[in-house]
Amino acid sequence: MKPDWRQGILYLTTIGMEGCWLYAIIDLLNRKAVGGYLSVPVLLLIYPLSFGFNMLLQRLRFPRLCLRSLSWLVWAMAMLLVVKMQLYSELKWVDTSWLLAIPRSIGELIYGFKPELLILISTGVIWWLGRRLASRQSSFAALVSEFQFGLVMLVITFLVASQLGVELISPVTIAIAFFFFALLGISVAHAMEGTSWLSGLYQGHWSGLLLISISLILILGLLIASVVTPDLLQLFWVAIKWVWGVIWSLIMKVMVFLASLFPESEPVELPAMPSMPPMEPEGGFNFWPIPESVRSGLRISWTVLCVGFLLFALWRVSSDIFRWLRRKLAGMAGAEFEPLPGAFRADLFGFLKRILFKLLGLRLPFRIAARSVSVLPEMASVRQTYRWFLRWAAAAGYPRRVFQTPHEYLSLLAGLLPEAREDLGLITQQYVRVRYGASLPNEEELRRLSQSWHRVKQNDLKRLRAHHTGD
Repeated sequence: MKPDWRQGILYLTTIGMEGCWLYAIIDLLNRKAVGGYLSVPVLLLIYPLSFGFNMLLQRLRFPRLCLRSLSWLVWAMAMLLVVKMQLYSELKWVDTSWLLAIPRSIGELIYGFKPELLILISTGVIWWLGRRLASRQSSFAALVSEFQFGLVMLVITFLVASQLGVELISPVTIAIAFFFFALLGISVAHAMEGTSWLSGLYQGHWSGLLLISISLILILGLLIASVVTPDLLQLFWVAIKWVWGVIWSLIMKVMVFLASLFPESEPVELPAMPSMPPMEPEGGFNFWPIPESVRSGLRISWTVLCVGFLLFALWRVSSDIFRWLRRKLAGMAGAEFEPLPGAFRADLFGFLKRILFKLLGLRLPFRIAARSVSVLPEMASVRQTYRWFLRWAAAAGYPRRVFQTPHEYLSLLAGLLPEAREDLGLITQQYVRVRYGASLPNEEELRRLSQSWHRVKQNDLKRLRAHHTGD
């Protein structure tokens, strides 16, 4: 079977997205737990090894248990090789002390977290991710789920690192690389489903535009990251506090001025208060002091909990956005673009209502909109041809008006091009049958339609319009 290069791009973008948040997490654990003793890129090399090896295993017709056992056996060998090269490179291969490093680190976990244990856990997770990717087909839904999960993991990792005071290696580069892989993978996955403009007639044009757009987004991200520094944010905060102080002083002056408009009351002498007997000091209650490490852990836990709720809400909203966009774009295949005032506003309000009611846990008392139905390829081809026909005529100065029916528009153009009356009538008739009669054309009719459109577009309607204008 011929390999699909687009599916290969989806695999590479998935590996890139997962590699970004894996790099951030392992780098955080490496710096905080084991003092930065390990090389994170070497650990991440296990991912492509796992993916490639498990892809080869799928070609073998062995029992599933045998394939799984063989896969994890290779992981154990790769994990021991990493331990030997990163931690015990000075020992000889025949020395068995480095082979016992993993069991020893597990037994001494109560005394400390050792680098051998981090290698065991990280390589196990990475190998499992490679097996999972090799055993499934990448799709638009899978890429969106990977993007959502990876974004949550990156945000939590960066937040924990900032709370613990750990400086990660190039967090801005990691974030930009993550979004690059996400944008590229989601775009290609959507194009592979055949409902995107990337799979249309001008595929090369839109592919170039997509790459330019992604590059522009990344460049703007780098510029913003280089400009928006902590010093700049501190400067903005000082400016906001100064503005708030000025506004508050003005409010206080206005209140004092308004209070001065009221007449002052006459002073009244109050009777002297009886003296209170002296109170004996009571013994205070000393609370149990909480250690600083416990309080720091509680602050981090509370922050992670709050951010988790926020990320969950963002995940639900983004899921609905992707689902709505996917349904809308799927219904655009072969659609006719005509003026419809208020359509975008109605769709936007309906979408916001749906999001609001879902977040509040309520059920909509009304139907917002019916689900779009995908157009069959034969019908989409006819409607696409008619759309090209409309653009061709509009470019020459004869656009189809809103009040004109297809046959009225045909009469206008046939009067200008009497020699193409038959071809114009065929294009219009096929469109009317498909658009309003739901008739499915056969291959012969599609071939004749393509030939008619090819002959029609050879006529220079713009020059004919200029000739009539000159007359």
